[in-house]
Amino acid sequence: MQDQLGAPAYPAAPADLFVRLYDAMSDDVFQDWTATGWYDDPEVRAAADAVAEIVIERGEFDPDETARIVREQDDRGRFTLLLGLDVALAHASPYSPYYDAPALVGTLVTYLTEGRFNGPETEGALLPRCAFPGRPSGRRTKAEFFGVHRITKAEWDRIDHRVLPAVHDPHFNRDEPVAVGCAPVLETFDDVELTFEERHGMTVYRLRPMDTAGIRSRIKTIIRRLDESGARLAVMPESSLSDSLLEHWKEVAFDTAGRDRERHPLRFLLVGTGPLGGEDPPPNRAVLIDRWTGRELLVQDKLSGFTLDAAQMRLWRLPDAPADGTADEYSRPGSKVTVLDSSLGRLAVLICEDLSRSIEWERELLACGISHLLVPIFSKPILQFRWEQQGAERQVTGLGTWVTVANSLAVGAAIPDDELSGPRYTCLVAGPASLSRTAYATEMQFGSAGTGGELGRLRTSALPRVLPGAAYDAWHDHWPDGKRGVTPR
Repeated sequence: MQDQLGAPAYPAAPADLFVRLYDAMSDDVFQDWTATGWYDDPEVRAAADAVAEIVIERGEFDPDETARIVREQDDRGRFTLLLGLDVALAHASPYSPYYDAPALVGTLVTYLTEGRFNGPETEGALLPRCAFPGRPSGRRTKAEFFGVHRITKAEWDRIDHRVLPAVHDPHFNRDEPVAVGCAPVLETFDDVELTFEERHGMTVYRLRPMDTAGIRSRIKTIIRRLDESGARLAVMPESSLSDSLLEHWKEVAFDTAGRDRERHPLRFLLVGTGPLGGEDPPPNRAVLIDRWTGRELLVQDKLSGFTLDAAQMRLWRLPDAPADGTADEYSRPGSKVTVLDSSLGRLAVLICEDLSRSIEWERELLACGISHLLVPIFSKPILQFRWEQQGAERQVTGLGTWVTVANSLAVGAAIPDDELSGPRYTCLVAGPASLSRTAYATEMQFGSAGTGGELGRLRTSALPRVLPGAAYDAWHDHWPDGKRGVTPR
């Protein structure tokens, strides 16, 4: 089957073919029970297995055969082809249990070099799945039938996605929990430069850390304690970063790094956020670095500025704050979501207010299946059942992601105990309580630290932990268990 220019109507490459079929398939069959019925049909499964066998062996599928199947079976045929292609693409995915499929090496190389499975024949992206929603598995949505994520061009244009090269990857073992270290850094408002001013007819505030000998010494202490604790991932809070302190973090991290994983386990370090660069207004920017190299792996600008109201300014005892009215954060909002793929999973950063205002970013993060969200905040102490926990639970249920929230001590130090009752925490790590996806269950790990240089610890004195990825125990039913002689990982 050919178009008027004589080119095949369907691409032969499996990822591009998947995109073309997926986009052409009607949503109606997924919104009712039609696709569910096809999925359980032995004839559909057998035909899909036959498609998978061909693609695994040859690395492509005949466009004329695709056209015939679609012409004769319409959406049922498209669905059958998609299931077969999905099985084949699992053999090119670093997050699946398969390997030893030489014909699909080209697809894997495209993902590693271009950041997506599909090539130039299709727009948007097709990514391997590494997270499943943290709710009970029931009737699937269109996206949940498959082990890949289809991201439309409109969504992809708002995502800055990259794959960490294997030479720089920490190679997290997918079966081992990863300890997470969160240090408050900022202890009181003496560690913070906070100013209020009038701009464009409104009151705005600027917030940045003081660059003092005490803060710099504290950073060295934090790095040492992260290594001593066994943390491999660390998250510092919002408003604890400046251009000069960013360079200091990089220098200290690199100078103290060793190749002995037992003594120096820390690799991924989110060094906080702050007004970086020379723009006016500046972005409120988070930076994730590789501790071994000092390289910036992920940079994310805060998407939604925060507005302080009069009650908050009084409760927080903000120095020199106006007595009434509101004050807007003086920063330039970001316009893209930055995503990093590694052996830990698919990482993204949300900064404080972004966790609550999901309309700005949730479609993109859901589309590409984020497995780990790092959330630095500047706020009053973390309390149980409040906005941090509610926001984290929402993302665990909707995305299946692990959420790490890190706060400073500065605001809490100004609020008397009788005005904010209950245990106070400086960090929260939330994730799926069970990877089997049989219940609505979120695991909450609240940690607290007493000084800016300490790590937030649980009641047991242990660090919170996450698991690499969030999908490893939730393989699709249509994926084989080595029955075609392909060895699972």
